Amino acid sequence: MKKLQLALSIAAFGLMAATASLPARADDADLTFAAITIMADKNKDSMITKQEFLDAMGKAYDMKMAKMKAGKDADKMVKGTAMTMEGMRSLINDIHSGA
Repeated sequence: MKKLQLALSIAAFGLMAATASLPARADDADLTFAAITIMADKNKDSMITKQEFLDAMGKAYDMKMAKMKAGKDADKMVKGTAMTMEGMRSLINDIHSGA
């Protein structure tokens, strides 16, 4: 779990450095980096605490999990209540590419 959190933290901070501007608001169904960043800043102080980051990534994980369970390739992406490595790759790619 700690390795997953570290990997997500590194990926998110790398993406944050590459993002120049953010949209005015985020749609709950949107897993783009900008949307997750806006979703994470709960107190709107333009800073993201570790807890805000973990909460936002948890919500992004849950949103992606729901999409994968409803998809045609659910057996490749989800096993019970966990994401496969392919599912995790898909989540990271969505965040990175602005799916």
